[in-house]
Amino acid sequence: MHSDSGRKSNIALFLRHGETDFSKHRFYNDAIEDPPLNPRGLQQAELWEERLKNGREIAAIYVSPSLRTQETARIATAALGIEIKTVTGLRERSFGTWGGLSTEEVQKKFPEDWTAWKRDKMHHAPGGGESLMDFFKRVSKTVAQLTSQHHEQTLLVVAHAGTIRMLVIAALGMPLENFKRLVITNCSMTEIEYSDQWPNLHRFSFRPDA
Repeated sequence: MHSDSGRKSNIALFLRHGETDFSKHRFYNDAIEDPPLNPRGLQQAELWEERLKNGREIAAIYVSPSLRTQETARIATAALGIEIKTVTGLRERSFGTWGGLSTEEVQKKFPEDWTAWKRDKMHHAPGGGESLMDFFKRVSKTVAQLTSQHHEQTLLVVAHAGTIRMLVIAALGMPLENFKRLVITNCSMTEIEYSDQWPNLHRFSFRPDA
């Protein structure tokens, strides 16, 4: 029987930001609109402070540049006394000129671009933003670089639903086109162990108030 006793690994805790008032029916683009946490989102972030303080030892905290992730990280990790490091590669997917628009508005303003995207959602970059494949590669590369710096340690990453979906897809070897089947709730924690053999999903979209 194969033994895992010599396996080396580290743990990455992925915390999605708290709730905002941004419409779920519009495409994100932080260059156009970068919403803060709403009152419920602030409360959600506060619930993590005591839990993180009394949980496993965290070696480093990495956060997307977005206002909602920065606020979530500041509140949730206030008791840890660890420097929050901003990492651009953790941003949510860019939809370029589609940012802030609804599906209906995109279809009216950019009909050809919309048609091309519907034809190939994996590789077409909508509105000059990122294709799904490019987003997947960017996030995977960024987190691989971060985890490589923390052998046998735990790191906390505060990011977005899309970002965390890409990492779960990579860890489980799921088809990328099925990413929307993964529901990452606001201010939930997903835990992945990165070993020298393969990633293991330990916890998915967990919230202390659930």
